[in-house]
Amino acid sequence: MTKYFGALVGTPKQAAPPRQVSHTCENGTDHVIVRDTIELNAAAINDTVQLAVLPWESVISTGAQFWYDNLGANTTISIGDVTYPTALCNAQATSGAAGNALVLKSVDIANYFLPLWKQLGYASLAAARAVGPMCELLAKVGGAAATGTLTWQIHGQKR
Repeated sequence: MTKYFGALVGTPKQAAPPRQVSHTCENGTDHVIVRDTIELNAAAINDTVQLAVLPWESVISTGAQFWYDNLGANTTISIGDVTYPTALCNAQATSGAAGNALVLKSVDIANYFLPLWKQLGYASLAAARAVGPMCELLAKVGGAAATGTLTWQIHGQKR
């Protein structure tokens, strides 16, 4: 019978000599980075809501969410930054009934627990920092004008 080890915690510990495992992956504590809400009033297509300003090396928890009530027919919300506005959550439908979605809805599970700059799609930390010293995490309105409540809670680790 074969025994497998996780790539982030197990394998480094099995190496000879064992390597230090980042507190992001083991024995770390996620914190609420930001929780906020806004009442949108006919926010136009391509309008943005600043969700947070974070260090590029931050790790967002897989459970980070946003909630919405019916924002209007054909409305969507995408989450990313100015360069990659749909990288984390691409065009979540927000029309119809109230609901919620994961901030990392569109991130492949193989990319969970990576620094924010990698999840967004930057080739390097230097490339991300060329955009700005910190990541401005944005929610972008799509599809149609949005009217209603948008609430979010982002937790993870700032690095």
